[in-house]
Amino acid sequence: MSDTDWNSNLGGGFGRHVDQDEFFHGTGDAVDSLTETWYWNFHVPQAAINCFAYCWVHPTLKTVSSGLFIFKGINRHHLQCELFEYFDYMSSSVIGDGSDIKLPNGMRVQVLDPLKKIHMTFADAGRDTRVDVILDAVDVPIMRANNKHFEQVMHATGTLRLRGEDYAVDCYPVRDRSWAEPRPENHNPAPPYTWVTGTFGTDFAFNVGSHDDPARNPDWLGVMDVPKRIFNDGWVVKNGEQRRIVSSTKMTQRTTDAQAPIVHHYHFEDEKGETYDMTGKLIAQTLWGGWSNTLCHIGLVEWDWNGRTGYGESQEVQWNDYNYKMSSRSKGV
Repeated sequence: MSDTDWNSNLGGGFGRHVDQDEFFHGTGDAVDSLTETWYWNFHVPQAAINCFAYCWVHPTLKTVSSGLFIFKGINRHHLQCELFEYFDYMSSSVIGDGSDIKLPNGMRVQVLDPLKKIHMTFADAGRDTRVDVILDAVDVPIMRANNKHFEQVMHATGTLRLRGEDYAVDCYPVRDRSWAEPRPENHNPAPPYTWVTGTFGTDFAFNVGSHDDPARNPDWLGVMDVPKRIFNDGWVVKNGEQRRIVSSTKMTQRTTDAQAPIVHHYHFEDEKGETYDMTGKLIAQTLWGGWSNTLCHIGLVEWDWNGRTGYGESQEVQWNDYNYKMSSRSKGV
């Protein structure tokens, strides 16, 4: 992230989507870190269950890492999840054209109607776990200005059997999709970067990507340098109307031992001048390294917005310097 802007909406505004954006692009500069991704999820908030499903393609290298994990409550790391089934090294042939992704581990994601309907399934008899979920689009994709990344509010319905327990799925997750940009795995000497989503039914959803605001005295202040840019990207959708967030300030409370997020506090303003105050409590969480130079705390957030309850995703990326310096401080080094 220190030398790329793949996680930012440079230029402002929104891009344009076409049905082909659902499928494999495989385009971009022929560098090893050229990346294309699909991210899907669903949750069962009353049981504090979250599902993270991901497909990460390196088109130049013709490799794929992909799978899913499902976790309940707070976990220290990914192998404590009720289910973790993710392969790091596969041929890109498993994705085909992206319309019917079938992995050796039994996960399958079929496009039933581009940008409108997706069917996700998975079965593992040994762990008595099955997923059968339909993702229906609530709104059209929210495209970044560069036309290389979108998020989309979905309505997830179906069934989950997790370690022998059955759950009904009926929630409003936010998926995302990206292509044609490199994602270098370089070390980043920065404080944590947090990407969150939140939905409150069909009428309101939001997404923010940012660091803590140094004015709010985060845990890393005085330990890490302040990033040049605190807020990278964000949007709200109100009754189908897409608006860019123009400013955002946030503060995350974390555990002192593992620096895991506990509560997020957000204040942001959209392009029409409306402001929002959100407090989000992590009710499910696990730790996973999306790649080896990072840690990512992934969790399900219960949001409070003026007394109204919503749910969404929290993905906080941390790097070596932050974890080293914070752990050294706690150990008195």
